[in-house]
Amino acid sequence: MSRTRVYFISDVHLGAKGAVRESRAQEDSLIGFLRSIREDAEVLYIVGDLFDFWFEYGSVVPSCGARVLFELHSLSESGVRLVYLPGNHDVWLGPYLEKEVGFELPGGPLLVSHQGVEIFVAHGDEFRRDWKFRFSRAILKSSVCIWLFKLLHPDIGAWLARGTSQVSESRAHSHTKQNRSILLDAAREQIGKGADAVIWGHYHY
Repeated sequence: MSRTRVYFISDVHLGAKGAVRESRAQEDSLIGFLRSIREDAEVLYIVGDLFDFWFEYGSVVPSCGARVLFELHSLSESGVRLVYLPGNHDVWLGPYLEKEVGFELPGGPLLVSHQGVEIFVAHGDEFRRDWKFRFSRAILKSSVCIWLFKLLHPDIGAWLARGTSQVSESRAHSHTKQNRSILLDAAREQIGKGADAVIWGHYHY
């Protein structure tokens, strides 16, 4: 079977606060999907927030989602391209994922072409209009913030991330009409620039 299919997933939020049984079931479901695309996938795009929190402390990485990372590495070894765009929960993607798992980490939004279709791909939080969110994102991406966060013990860093995650999620998905308007406006803009299709997540629709 030829590898011609292109797949997209987003907002899995591995490691999110919840029941252990539910987290295990979520991982099992995702692993089943990854195994099902092994034979026909050309590329898998992860459009942000695979993890509810990801940060690399030099020689330390989060322990959540290890089984999924093993499966993704196996997928990469089989010849499937893995392209990982950062979301607002995994903005700090690092070299471990690239070197040890096999991800391509191109950074921000992409305009890609597959089977003659121009596709604009982004996580989607880039289009939020509220200045508080934009300001907090700029802080999180700053080199000073990253350097300071590395000074924390990993357990403390993960604890802080879990606490802020719940607040962030409730705000991002509370105004569905407003969020729908944001998505439609952004889609029209990208299609007006030449894209045939747009794909993003973040809003959990």
